Amino acid sequence: MRLLNCQLQNVRLHGELEVNFSPRLTLIGGPNESGKSTLVEALHRALFLKASATGAPVEALQSRLHLGQPVVQIGFEAKGDTWTLRKRFSGSTGQVTLQAESSGKALMGPAAEDGLAELLGVGEIVGSKQAGTVLPSRWAHLWVRQGLSGDDLLATGKSHYDFDQLRLQLERSGGAAVQQSALDQRVEQRIEAELAENFTSRGTKKNSPLYAREEALKTANARMELALARLTEYADASEQLADLCEELEQLQAQELPALIESQKRLQDGAQAVGRLDAAIELAGKALEPIRLRHEAAGQALQQLDDLQAQIEQRQKTLATLEANAAGAQSREAELEAAEQQRRQGLDAMTRQRQDLEQRQQLLQRLVERTSTADSLTRQSAELEKLRQDTSKRQSLEQQLTGLPGISKPSLLQLRQLEQQLRDAQTRQEAMAAGVKLLRADQPVCLDGRPLQVGDEQRLSAVFQLQVGEGVVLEIAPGGGQALDDLEQTVQSAREQLAARLQALHLASVGAAEELLEQRTALEQQLAALGAGPADLSQLERQNDALGQRLAELDAELQDLAEVREAMEQEQPLPQVLSALQALQQQVSATSKHTLAAVGTAENELEAARSALQKFQQQRLSEASQIEVVRAELADRNQRLEPLISQHGDRDALAAKLTGLSGERQQAEAELNQLNAERAALASQDAEREQQRLQEQIEALTRRQEELLDQRGAAKQRCDSISSQDPFAAVEQARLQLETAEADHSQLVRLTQAHQLLQQLFQEAQADLSSRYSEPLARAIGDYLKPLVPDGQAARLSYDQSKGFQGLQLRRGQEFYDFEALSGGMREQLAAALRLSMADVLKEAHDGCLPLVFDDAFTNSDPERIDLVKRMLSTAVDRGLQVILLTCDPAAYGSFAEQVVELGRA
Repeated sequence: MRLLNCQLQNVRLHGELEVNFSPRLTLIGGPNESGKSTLVEALHRALFLKASATGAPVEALQSRLHLGQPVVQIGFEAKGDTWTLRKRFSGSTGQVTLQAESSGKALMGPAAEDGLAELLGVGEIVGSKQAGTVLPSRWAHLWVRQGLSGDDLLATGKSHYDFDQLRLQLERSGGAAVQQSALDQRVEQRIEAELAENFTSRGTKKNSPLYAREEALKTANARMELALARLTEYADASEQLADLCEELEQLQAQELPALIESQKRLQDGAQAVGRLDAAIELAGKALEPIRLRHEAAGQALQQLDDLQAQIEQRQKTLATLEANAAGAQSREAELEAAEQQRRQGLDAMTRQRQDLEQRQQLLQRLVERTSTADSLTRQSAELEKLRQDTSKRQSLEQQLTGLPGISKPSLLQLRQLEQQLRDAQTRQEAMAAGVKLLRADQPVCLDGRPLQVGDEQRLSAVFQLQVGEGVVLEIAPGGGQALDDLEQTVQSAREQLAARLQALHLASVGAAEELLEQRTALEQQLAALGAGPADLSQLERQNDALGQRLAELDAELQDLAEVREAMEQEQPLPQVLSALQALQQQVSATSKHTLAAVGTAENELEAARSALQKFQQQRLSEASQIEVVRAELADRNQRLEPLISQHGDRDALAAKLTGLSGERQQAEAELNQLNAERAALASQDAEREQQRLQEQIEALTRRQEELLDQRGAAKQRCDSISSQDPFAAVEQARLQLETAEADHSQLVRLTQAHQLLQQLFQEAQADLSSRYSEPLARAIGDYLKPLVPDGQAARLSYDQSKGFQGLQLRRGQEFYDFEALSGGMREQLAAALRLSMADVLKEAHDGCLPLVFDDAFTNSDPERIDLVKRMLSTAVDRGLQVILLTCDPAAYGSFAEQVVELGRA
């Protein structure tokens, strides 16, 4: 198939648009929003969408600028004839015509749609319901929409490209190593037909045998569930009836008679209750004095025991406190002596620390003075050198000031003027006339000056040549007016150069060069001398500051003269800075150890002081406790005497308590017996108990009536359910379910066998998958030769159920997955895949297929564009038709045979 031309009417921004396509490569250019993508979408919908379709795909074609319904007309070649397709998208009134040029055959309506599908090699032209799902996948391998050029076509599944035809053409073209046999094809088709009878891509096929068996099984299950529910309902009703009968029998035979008997007994025991109440009152009055005497004796015995225990405890405490007080004085003297010893040690350590601090201060001043004196010596030398440099700088500056001022730009200008003068003189000499006297027998003069034999002159102006006395020649050099102009140019250049030299007070350009070199040398010497007086004044201030600090250090050392004498008595003090610093570090380390020892001594003194204070406080506290314990002991003895005089000693009081306990227990036992007899006759007031029993009897009577009503309703329900035997219904439903399960299981096993057979068949075919993947990979590699010139460029895998997948590109020695590549690489690989697919499929379409690339190559790098050109050139040389849409047609130059420019809307 090959596209020839197209016409668009009322399609979005296009009111009228006609485009002719080259049989090889057509380039359609234009800026964004100029309608390039609209043209591509209109062609695609005209080829694959019914004219009567509705919805978003058709609404996207409608124009807001032009009146009328969208109309698309396409001329193309297919099946050995030239065809004209015309579609008017207007919903249910849409029109389509398909006419052959040679035979004059014309089709309209559904017949035209069917004929178009046959020409395009697709199953059917898509309607409204399939527009959203199927339409984008039609010729997705040939039609690259804007923004999708970097997508992996194989990742979308084999429904997005003509998988069956591609596999068939790979076999027919000999690209496959082993062709699929006719028997294999029949077996595969038979298995697919068997499975297609019961399954679709979304599951079980509606109204198929398997669907009917599944529905019959669902119906049988529903009947079985209903029968079981009826049987369960019958069992529940029967059980409810039995429970009601049992409850009614128990109420009538046991509960109600028992309540009536209890009511009678209550009436008979009312008189006996009065007699027991009187006896209980008398027994309680007899028990009360016994209880009071028993409690008083118990309290007295408890008080006696408590006082004796407190007396014993305080006697022990008093003995302990008195023993501690006896040795307290000697312990206090020991603590005071320890405190005095710690204080004396601390004072000694403090004096040693102060001496070390003074020595450290002396050494610090000595180190600083030595360092300051060294710095002053070095800085004085630097100051003297800087003063010499300053004197030299002043001399150089005076020399530089005495020279005429000239810069590199001025010298460059002089050189340019000199060069202009030389160029003009050279041109003038080239146009001048040459005169040379070879021999003469008479005097010869040139402009009145004698000319000797052998003399040679070049003259650029008119001159006179005199031979003897009677011959005078006027000779004008060649060039005419041009020579005069050149003379003026030379004179002007000479004057400009002289004026510039005079302005600079220079004699020549050479003198200017020598002067500039002299100034540059002086400036370099000045730069080498560094900063000027500012550094000198700063260094002098630093030198004065060092001298002042040295005087301050001498004064501070005078204040530390005694410490210095003491140290020099021990050892002579070093004069070298490094030795002083070493001694300073040694004294500093000793000072740190001494400081730590002082801290330890302070802590020990504080601990001794704290221990002494704590002991003194404890001694005072124990002395006050002795007085308190003695007072408490006297109080407890005083309270014990009247208690013994009143009740006797402890043994007598304990014997008395035992006798009273026996009397109390006997009286309480008699009272409990009377209370038990009273409780047995009536737990509550007789009148209230009588009322309670009457209420229970009335409640049971009402419950009896309710049970009678419920028993009648349950009996009627059981009779209603049992009118149709629920057990027989369950058996019948079970039989139907078993039959449906057997039929369904038989068909499921058959379909599973078909699926297993298909899986085994596909696995067997998968072993030969390389016969499809390798030829296609080689075809992709042919288009990627400019990118990967040697070796295998691409590889992919083949699966019978999933189609081609796993597209990879080789970079260096490694193969990279499609998603791991850069955007530009993905575009190149995706384009090569589509071109190779079209190259294989073209034999099924009269040797040609159109490929449309809508802004598919976004990388404007010249190398990438050159690679695209070479790929597309290979494609058109192999008979493919390419339509390339781009926003930058200039990048492709005169690459295309047909160029169409679309203007901005």
